[in-house]
Amino acid sequence: MTVQPPGLLPRLVAMLLTSSLIGVAHADLTEDPWALCHDHDTPLSAESDGALSAQESPTHILSDYAEMLGSRLLKLHGDVLIRRGAQTLRADSVLYDDLSARLSASGAVSYTQGGFLIDGDSADMNLDSEIGALTQARYRYLPRHAHGNARLLLRDGPALTRLAYASYTTCDRGDLDWELRARRVNLNHDTAVGSAWHVTLRFQDVPFFYFPYVNFPLNDERKTGLLVPSIGHSDETGLDFGAPFYWNIAPNYDATITPRVIERRGLMAMGEFRYLTARSGGTLNLEFLPDDSVYGDDRGLFAYRHGAHLAPRWRLDVDANYVSDERYLAELGGSLSAASTTHMERRADVRYDGEYATLLTRVQGFQTVDRDLPSAARPYQRLPQLLFNGLAPTHPLGTDWQLDGEWVRFERDGSVTGARLDLEPAIALPISSAGYFFTPRIALRYTQYQLDNQAVGAPNSPERSVPLYSLDSGLYLERDTQLGGQDYVHTLEPRLFYLRVPRRDQDALPVFDTSAFDFSYAQLFRDNRYTSADRQGDTDQLSAAVTTRLLDRRGAERLRAALGQIFYFRDREVTLPGEMTDTRNYSDMVGEISLRPGGAWTTTATLQWNPAADRIERGGMQFHWQPHARQIFNAGYRYRRDQLEQADLSVLWPLTPHWHVVGRWNYSLRERRPLETLAGVQYESCCWALRLSTRRYVNDAAGDSNQSFYLQLELKGLANIGNSVEDALERGILGYRGR
Repeated sequence: MTVQPPGLLPRLVAMLLTSSLIGVAHADLTEDPWALCHDHDTPLSAESDGALSAQESPTHILSDYAEMLGSRLLKLHGDVLIRRGAQTLRADSVLYDDLSARLSASGAVSYTQGGFLIDGDSADMNLDSEIGALTQARYRYLPRHAHGNARLLLRDGPALTRLAYASYTTCDRGDLDWELRARRVNLNHDTAVGSAWHVTLRFQDVPFFYFPYVNFPLNDERKTGLLVPSIGHSDETGLDFGAPFYWNIAPNYDATITPRVIERRGLMAMGEFRYLTARSGGTLNLEFLPDDSVYGDDRGLFAYRHGAHLAPRWRLDVDANYVSDERYLAELGGSLSAASTTHMERRADVRYDGEYATLLTRVQGFQTVDRDLPSAARPYQRLPQLLFNGLAPTHPLGTDWQLDGEWVRFERDGSVTGARLDLEPAIALPISSAGYFFTPRIALRYTQYQLDNQAVGAPNSPERSVPLYSLDSGLYLERDTQLGGQDYVHTLEPRLFYLRVPRRDQDALPVFDTSAFDFSYAQLFRDNRYTSADRQGDTDQLSAAVTTRLLDRRGAERLRAALGQIFYFRDREVTLPGEMTDTRNYSDMVGEISLRPGGAWTTTATLQWNPAADRIERGGMQFHWQPHARQIFNAGYRYRRDQLEQADLSVLWPLTPHWHVVGRWNYSLRERRPLETLAGVQYESCCWALRLSTRRYVNDAAGDSNQSFYLQLELKGLANIGNSVEDALERGILGYRGR
């Protein structure tokens, strides 16, 4: 008789109570989920006869006393041990038929296979046919810290195991905080499918759930069936209940269909379809809420993601999204990030990545979901866009040749529309060694438009041609040093970047997708202060910067500090509509610092200082402390003059082995109000954990807030019941995923 290891009921529960609730992203707060348990048994070892079947494996028998009864019966007494392959049977007495390989055992019967142990009062089995029975069976599965009992365990050959009145738990023996009980269980090992009847889940000895019938997989494959319902509450929805049904259509196709009852709004249908082929994969999400009781109309969501390898070096990516109305995400999205979304993207890309060239063909549109955004501020549709980047395969006289190109057609209701061609060939001569680099570069940018809906008298085919001259240079200086008794390499890296772009009148050019870059350290070395081709900034400037680093003996960067500024030799006259001409002789100073000493903490900071006005224009700092995978503290600060000033604190920390606290506080110092607060507490024992948290966040541009409550009960070895606190933490606590 061979009893299969996992699972009298673990597999049943794994599917029945799987953690596939909407939004669940659970991670244990303890690295070892059984660290708080008192039982720490080690699986018993057994000799193995490799891949031999039950009939082929030899039988080893040991006992204190043996007696032959006739020519075929063997009566064994006292510490009987029978071993066949990886299976071991122990008993006080055994009657063994040598011809049929049948045995009857009684008195402290024990069966072992790897980490799976069964004890019973008596056993009757056939070692060849693997047919038999154990009465009053008590089992343990050590790798899962699981144990339980069955009034009767029947083995009908290698394909079927049946249990009567069986139980399952992962709690310590003698401390059954929760237990699963089933009246009858069948395990079909050929089809890897199990069935159970009259299943009851008890918590603290109180019946929690009842299921008249369930079927479940006996391996890691997915199985069609009902999943655990989700229960929650928020200001926007009231009581929120969902009952998901999982449909395993094929090994590479599945779907989850969820009827959802929303107290204040009505009955919603939700569905997710996933597929995977040898060269592609994707996800389709659909939501539909007919006749929302509050909104007064039908509402819904559509989201489709698809990626495919069309051919070597060719790839297709599709990202299509739609919501029925502008309030959908704020009221039903359930997060600060969803509420702050202003546009839903619809995009299809075909990309070629070659050795010397890349080509992107894109069709892109947007659905604006910010009802306060004026039509003139809404993004253009790109129908289509072609982007090309090419490098010369050879380097004549050490030069690098490059061509960047774009052709795109822009569409937007009630606006100037048309096509734009932008070409920029360039040649550079990089000269470098271990201690310096020197790179002169010349480029020519040509941009031409074909426009519709132009104002009377405005040109329909404006164009622009402008050369760009740049010279990038720098030094790498280093020395050995010691700090705190440790050896380091200290570097000093001064850099000068000269850029000259003549002025060209660009007032006749439309502004389709161009804005000014935020000024930063990276902006010191860009050849355009604008993000796209509608404007090419004119300038005659020199950027001066210096970077210093501390590298340890392994080359890891422990400290990086950088400071830089631009010096202008003439005014910048090219502007966007409504933008003033910049007449300053120098830019703001920008700096960055990053400190990673290699311990539990890291710090990064940025600063933009206006020396003319003697004030800070922009800055930020992030402190991250993580002495352990589940011990995290973050402190952040963001500032932009006259626009925002925010503080952000988050923590995930154990108070005792059983108690943990979590929290986040994101506060607007400018508006003197919190943007998001989250506070939670967790109690964790050997086999279960309870998490309770509350979360309040701003859910629209007007500043309205939504209050949500989360309750999660985790029965270890089963699944989570309730909405996931961890999902909120993952969104809310920076660095939660660990190092």
